[in-house]
Amino acid sequence: MAYPKGVGVPISPAVVRGPGSISMWAGAVKLAFESLTDDEITVFQRDIAKLARAFSQDRDLQTIFLEDYDFYLYCASIAKKQLAAGFGGVTPGSGEIGMQLVRSKTILGVANWWQSIASPGWNDIFGSSASPVDLSVTTAAYGNPQNRVAVAFPKLICRTTPKLLEAWIHIGPTDYQIFPLHFYGVGDLYIANLPAGVYVGKNGRFYVRGNVEARDVIIGDAPLGLTFALQEYMVGSGQE
Repeated sequence: MAYPKGVGVPISPAVVRGPGSISMWAGAVKLAFESLTDDEITVFQRDIAKLARAFSQDRDLQTIFLEDYDFYLYCASIAKKQLAAGFGGVTPGSGEIGMQLVRSKTILGVANWWQSIASPGWNDIFGSSASPVDLSVTTAAYGNPQNRVAVAFPKLICRTTPKLLEAWIHIGPTDYQIFPLHFYGVGDLYIANLPAGVYVGKNGRFYVRGNVEARDVIIGDAPLGLTFALQEYMVGSGQE
């Protein structure tokens, strides 16, 4: 295995595993993809190592993030096809696709992940059936993601003591099975693996409901993954 410069954990080789070997939830869509060029793969390898370091200085957390390298590379190739642009990594040029850690602005339309839960049991966590997270909107609250954004996440991260017992993910017209969440602590964070990597493509919609075990609590749960977006989205004034 190769080692990204400055990160002492292994990542997979540059060639992505066959799509059939990567378990994904993406709704009822055909996942056509366009492979990254050799130069784009070099940028991807360099910049995903940067994102691992940006995510945490804890080497265990960096390893946990990079263990999904193949999933992220595959999603980058899907986003390249969907957004019809070249891949520019963390600092894309005009008209290129960039990547960044998933931000609350894109998912919740607000500046942070903190949410207040009043009642135990099933609650809306990200979006709702009536108002899903919608990547086709043009509103400033979400930074105008229409035709510009795809989101990929194989894990959840929690910044508080975990209160989510189960999750139920809905992507487009597809309702996936309810599954238990088993958070494990690493440093001062908690991580939960999902049964499959979630990919919400260009102009897609999704929402997540969660079974919360307590009342009157603040939760800090978030998708741990990447946003692939055109540079114009990433640098727009609506990102504040």
